[in-house]
Amino acid sequence: MVRTTSKIAYKEINEDNTISNQAEFIYRIVKDTCDDGHYENLSLKEIKSLTSIDINAVSGRVNELKKQGRLVEDSKRKCNITGRLITPVRTLTMQELISQI
Repeated sequence: MVRTTSKIAYKEINEDNTISNQAEFIYRIVKDTCDDGHYENLSLKEIKSLTSIDINAVSGRVNELKKQGRLVEDSKRKCNITGRLITPVRTLTMQELISQI
């Protein structure tokens, strides 16, 4: 059950554009990091490490970006931070973008 305080907090950060700002910031970090060749893809913990955004917010924004089609899941691999098997995310390749048109 979602608590009233959680609903109020979500409403406040949604109204002051915190959510959209975080999502755009996360998208740019993933895109720039992958485009620069540092990584092919990123785990949520790796995104948290690069952005200093709380993991629960990273998870929420990444899910929103996946629903929007701006990020996609990639092949499973071990996280560079935790060593656990994860499903990382990445931006779409140029080929994937063209095929959506």
